[in-house]
Amino acid sequence: MARFVRLLAAVALAAGVAAVSPASAAPVKSYQAPFKVGATGGDQFSYHSANSNGTVTVARVYPIPGVINCTKGGPYARLTVQHKATRQVRKVVVSYSSAAVDNFTFLMVGLRDGRGHWYGTKTVRGFVAGSGSVTLLPDRQGGFPRPLIVEFGLQQSSACPDADEGTIQFTKVQVYS
Repeated sequence: MARFVRLLAAVALAAGVAAVSPASAAPVKSYQAPFKVGATGGDQFSYHSANSNGTVTVARVYPIPGVINCTKGGPYARLTVQHKATRQVRKVVVSYSSAAVDNFTFLMVGLRDGRGHWYGTKTVRGFVAGSGSVTLLPDRQGGFPRPLIVEFGLQQSSACPDADEGTIQFTKVQVYS
């Protein structure tokens, strides 16, 4: 009987080790600064900047009230990371610190390939301050292996009149397969 109990304990221990072994854990690839500077833009009333160290800032002061509609021109600034995906991407986590983002500036994360096919986007709307992270769960997948691009940054609405600003320090991008 003691031999049976030892055998049962050994099987249970082996099963527990296999359940938490690194081979069964989701592979994750982490990226940190310097990031690649992506697209930026806006109108003459805006400021937009993305720096490879991870700092992104957008601001706009537009003094003219709209009679019927507001003018286009809200600023945006993005950073990118290229990820060589060998299998399905389960999630993307983008971490940040030193955030001071107002209600009309949006924190955005997207995943796409180089041909313009989008695999998902995540937008955080509303006031963002301090440190945190944004998790994107892709809503579709493509064939593998293939290079994928993670885009992250700030985008602002075009209100009139307005005075809005957002700045953030992106610290890490993690891609889970």
